[in-house]
Amino acid sequence: MPLLRRRSVFAAKVETTVGTAESITAAEGAYNARDVMIQPAIAVTRREGQGGFNYLAGIPEGMMGTCTIVHDLAYDGTTIPTWASVLLPACGWVDTAGTFSPVSSGPGSNGVKTVTLAHYKDGKQIILSGAMGTFTITCPTGKVAFITFTFTGKYSTNETDTAIIAPTYPTTLPMRFAPGVLTWNSVNLCTATVTVDAGNSVIMRECVDVANRTGYKSAIVTNRVPVITADPESELVATQDRDAKWLTSIPEAFSMRVGVAASSILIAAPKAQLENKQQGNRNDMMTDELTWLCTAGSAADTELTIAFD
Repeated sequence: MPLLRRRSVFAAKVETTVGTAESITAAEGAYNARDVMIQPAIAVTRREGQGGFNYLAGIPEGMMGTCTIVHDLAYDGTTIPTWASVLLPACGWVDTAGTFSPVSSGPGSNGVKTVTLAHYKDGKQIILSGAMGTFTITCPTGKVAFITFTFTGKYSTNETDTAIIAPTYPTTLPMRFAPGVLTWNSVNLCTATVTVDAGNSVIMRECVDVANRTGYKSAIVTNRVPVITADPESELVATQDRDAKWLTSIPEAFSMRVGVAASSILIAAPKAQLENKQQGNRNDMMTDELTWLCTAGSAADTELTIAFD
């Protein structure tokens, strides 16, 4: 019997104990996720045989995997959505009064979490545990803004034949990147697309445990380099001297609001330094291809925040 890709459901749950898989129920299927994919990443050690060019049966190495999902940015103005409350802390962004800020800590401390991720796919289930990740927010002007997560975790069990859960899908409509606000150095940027890349470095923690076949304890974020890219219309030097900002290393405040003030998501980088500026062309209109590094703000872990207003 053929299995259909579209008959699938994504679920995720914060782990009480770092690296220990949680039981997944329909309550954890509260996402309108798309393009979901969990892929095992397991090398096999080849064993040379004797007496010829033959090989013996290989031995699996560390058992890990990756999970990618895409989720439209949606927020009802009251309750922080599950795509943020569950998945952002597993990327090292922790909530304080509705504002998610990066935290330089391993999982299990200072609000940083690991998650168990499940993908139900037309009668089968595949799971990653002890997962942490990174994300990229993409905001095409006039279209739906979305976030792409990439997680790394333990492939602690084989996929199983399991019925698809009946999730509770969010009903809040996704946000278009219009109306909104987009400024750098207090100058409006007329752009076709903006991307915000968390830039996390995620590795697996090797560990031997009697009840763990994978060879890993969990994933961990060991570094981050948040970067913003955009392609705004070119401006006269009198309006914004982008060369001067770039070549004299002067960081300025970056602010992007998706949605209206009553229910919006505000992404802010207080010290966004222009790292590159190249000339672009949008249907014979001059643009600037800009890249900013989100540098240190007034204190550690303030270089990039995501606020639910």
